[in-house]
Amino acid sequence: MLINLDGFGQSPILVRLSNSPGPVTPGGYFTLFFDVTSRDPLLDSIQESVTLPDKWKLLSKRRPERVTGQKELRYFFVIGTPESESAGDFRIDFTIRSGNEVVTTPAVISIQEIRKLEIFIVSQPEFIKEGDTLRVQYLVRNSGNKQEKFAVKTNYGIVENVTDSLILAPNSQVNVTTSQIIPFTEKNAWERSADLSVGSPDIPKDVYGVVSVPVFSTKVKKIDPYFRLPAEIGGGYLSYTYGGSTRIAYQYFAAGRGYVDQKEKHHVDFTIRGPNQIIFPAAGGYDQYSLEYQYKKNTVISAGDYVLQLNNLMEFGRLGRGVKLEQQFQKLDYTVFYQKARFTQSQKQAFGGKVTYKMSRFFNLGASYATKDVTFQRQNFWTHLAGISGRLRTANIGFETELVAGNAKQKTDYGVFARLQLARKWVTVTSNFIYAGKNFYGFYHNSLLISNNIGINITRKLTLGLGSNFSDVNPSLDATFYSISPKERSYMAYGSYQINKQNRLLVFYSIQERQDRQAPASFHYSENFGNLSYNLDSDKFALFYQGQYGYSRNHLVFDNTAQKESFSNLVQPSVRFFPWIWVGGYLQHQHTSKFSSSNIVENLFFYGGNVRINVGQKLLVNFMYRNNYAPDELYVRRSFLDASLLLDLKRHRITVAGGRSYVPNMENTGQNTLFFSLKYALKLNVPLSRKRNVGSVSGKLTGTGFSKTGNLIQLGSHKFLTDSTGEFYFKGIAPDRYYLSVVQNESKQVGVIPNIRIPMYLDVKADSVKVIEIPFTRTGNIIGKVDFVKPSQNGLSSVLSEKPTILIKLSNETTSFLTELTPEGKFSFKEMKPGNWNISASIPGSQDRFIIEDANRSLHLEIDKTMDIIFRVRPNEKRIHFSERNFEVSVKK
Repeated sequence: MLINLDGFGQSPILVRLSNSPGPVTPGGYFTLFFDVTSRDPLLDSIQESVTLPDKWKLLSKRRPERVTGQKELRYFFVIGTPESESAGDFRIDFTIRSGNEVVTTPAVISIQEIRKLEIFIVSQPEFIKEGDTLRVQYLVRNSGNKQEKFAVKTNYGIVENVTDSLILAPNSQVNVTTSQIIPFTEKNAWERSADLSVGSPDIPKDVYGVVSVPVFSTKVKKIDPYFRLPAEIGGGYLSYTYGGSTRIAYQYFAAGRGYVDQKEKHHVDFTIRGPNQIIFPAAGGYDQYSLEYQYKKNTVISAGDYVLQLNNLMEFGRLGRGVKLEQQFQKLDYTVFYQKARFTQSQKQAFGGKVTYKMSRFFNLGASYATKDVTFQRQNFWTHLAGISGRLRTANIGFETELVAGNAKQKTDYGVFARLQLARKWVTVTSNFIYAGKNFYGFYHNSLLISNNIGINITRKLTLGLGSNFSDVNPSLDATFYSISPKERSYMAYGSYQINKQNRLLVFYSIQERQDRQAPASFHYSENFGNLSYNLDSDKFALFYQGQYGYSRNHLVFDNTAQKESFSNLVQPSVRFFPWIWVGGYLQHQHTSKFSSSNIVENLFFYGGNVRINVGQKLLVNFMYRNNYAPDELYVRRSFLDASLLLDLKRHRITVAGGRSYVPNMENTGQNTLFFSLKYALKLNVPLSRKRNVGSVSGKLTGTGFSKTGNLIQLGSHKFLTDSTGEFYFKGIAPDRYYLSVVQNESKQVGVIPNIRIPMYLDVKADSVKVIEIPFTRTGNIIGKVDFVKPSQNGLSSVLSEKPTILIKLSNETTSFLTELTPEGKFSFKEMKPGNWNISASIPGSQDRFIIEDANRSLHLEIDKTMDIIFRVRPNEKRIHFSERNFEVSVKK
């Protein structure tokens, strides 16, 4: 697209901008062509001038050659923009003066917006001890051309001297330090992460920097001679009111999980809980006797009570008592089982299995068989189910399907399951299909589900989509998990707009019909409505709002064809008062007649609140209250009041829970199921066997030019001072991985350091002596500076008015160091290990506008020597060479 702006004086002069440079990056340059034409010959005294925005520079210009009587002239300008220029539109005025006549033609130039935050790790300790404070310094840089207001946070500890957010001007930086107190553990050596994330609501993805620092123990820990299994024992008290009567139960329990051998081949997971004093399984106090044994991670045997999940159509989830064997091989997996169902009236026992053949890591085929003893409509019979399945999983496509044939009461029927998930950059498709015939008695019976959704990503923030759902399913569930599946038919068109990371809008229009399966039904209606939802999610405040408006028809009233106005508003705020406490609320108003058996418009109010407290991992508190629920919210157990407290100490755990709920059940018409429970667990480490023979470590400090006496060698929690020859040893060490560190004597002050990475990992094995040598060497130093070279005046680059940020990195195969320049443009690396190093200079965010001469270098650092390094930085100058030939410039539209 060309910009044509005409200016006229008293004489017939036309000035036209003949090209459009398009968006320009900050620090870049562009070219403008202005054509001057007249019906009469132009005066020889014609003069031109260009007015530029502040700090913009005219890099080059070319006046046309003049010929007497000439009627057309072309002016050529190359203009440079400042590196720190903000985004937006800027005006350049080109002025022609011919005698007393003045003609000015503007050109509007758009500076492209660049949003870029970067994190560099400036300093970190090589290692740290338990109980000390770990500090890591980061450099946060705004390499864009827009002022950024951003929040900094860390998952470990705190960010020092930052209370809320930071503001950075374009091409500026700030140093940020995170600190955390290293906790005491039972480990001899481990690693601690330190991280920093920088986020702005207008930038889609947080910038993240993380580093791991070795940690070793500072206290002497007892060597445990036994190999142990983590386990716990305890007891509990439960009382609940159900169906008008109150029940009280006391139970004991024991549980454990872990390896039972030191070679980690045999793994067990067991639970013992009893006796069974509960007639209502949903209260969670039924007895359980479970044992899962795993051999070499590919053979699993489950005995006692276990949840069976064979596949989607035959058995999707059933708690029962029996035995199950699973084995996994490179190309083949199989499962066989027997189970007697416990908490369902529709099934007694079942057995069967499945085989899966893995054709590749993306695709597999399977075959399944199951036989069930079923009770249905007061009839008891066996059903036999056989099916095939397939699954395809790639990075963008997920597809799985099953086809099962069932034979019962001399009749054969079928079940079909299919699920498709497609995710590409611009489109997302999900589709689910379930069919089970009237004579099919698997997990589903006489069921049909068709659900489809397609979302198209118009832009990075805007998504449009269509969805439909037809649900008429009858799942077979345990009494341990109550749920209903109302009949539903719905069609929806929606649009989602992600304003930024914290704010999201959802708009949709829906047509639907929903019907309660219970008798008598509490709802059956059809409606069409529009929906507006807004979601805000920040570090300290969250808000969800949903507003709906439309018309509904109440089918609970016989032969009712009238539609009535229906609308609702829902607000859910949540506030984080402290890092460990969230307080939320719930408020909803519905103006509708769809739940009224007499089709009367009602104003329904629902309100509640919740509190969540998390103090480390020791204290967890949850509280929730709701005054009531709308009838069509009934999918699972509804809790009107739910409170829980978990106190987890080193060897003790106390759990308190209580509340009031309603469980959907045709026999339970009251909504007043009260419950209270108190449980105590004692954590144990049960000794299984005595650890095998311990190991030893023997070592020596080598090198010359320093005192070898009195250097502190620490191996995990064990310490030793070297003798006059630099030797040390540790005996009776439990087999484990340790960090070995050296705390030097006064030799550290005279430029002597270990010639290997310290601290170092050291594996101590049983019945062996680990012999090591730690060589020491005298150090060398590196100093240097950066010279900023003034650009040539004849080039296209402007005079270097602002020095770019320079980062200097020194690295070898095992370690690296990063530093900034001093205000004088100098840098240094003191007391470095002699040897081969690589040193490099870089400019974050400005690599294309400046050139560092010989930016990457290899060097050899010698003992007691100081190397002097100089880097030269100059603008990236570009030149234009003019030809004596005439040429025409055209811009395609």
